[in-house]
Amino acid sequence: MGLLDVFRPDEVVRSVDEIDLDALAARGIEGLLIDVDNTLLAYGLPDLAPERLAWAEQACRRFRVALVSNSMTGRRARRLANAFGIPCVAVWHWDRKPFTGGLRRAMRLIGSTPENTAMIGDQVMTDVLAGNRAGLYTIWVERIGENEFFFTRMVHRRMEEFVARRLGFDRDQHKDGGEAIQR
Repeated sequence: MGLLDVFRPDEVVRSVDEIDLDALAARGIEGLLIDVDNTLLAYGLPDLAPERLAWAEQACRRFRVALVSNSMTGRRARRLANAFGIPCVAVWHWDRKPFTGGLRRAMRLIGSTPENTAMIGDQVMTDVLAGNRAGLYTIWVERIGENEFFFTRMVHRRMEEFVARRLGFDRDQHKDGGEAIQR
């Protein structure tokens, strides 16, 4: 295992609505931890797109789900979690991703373990890294939009591009009919 492998997702997809819930269940996944900004909701927008809404409703029926967000206030994440009737862990301190404390708290809330939980998010430097460090199955989705928190755009995305090139993959490799990467 190389030094950068801690950033390698188990799976890469274009959007959450392309995540195969049957395949996750077949892997023994029972819990889903899902990032909010640019994973489920476009950054700064209040509502889910219809295809993501349909996927999220199905995921909430089939799995134990919690939202995990690094947002400063957590208002949008909590509003969305309340609409689905699921827990939300919104942290802006040492438990934030890429640290694993928020993920561990979310797993306690939904009663899952690292062995049966997947982390889904749009950022390698936070979502995938935290999920891998916590021993979860990790799924990297393409970000919904270009609008992002300033620090994310200026630091995380640049580091993400570097890491993806060094690992020999990118989120676009599956767009031309290629398979999602599997670790």
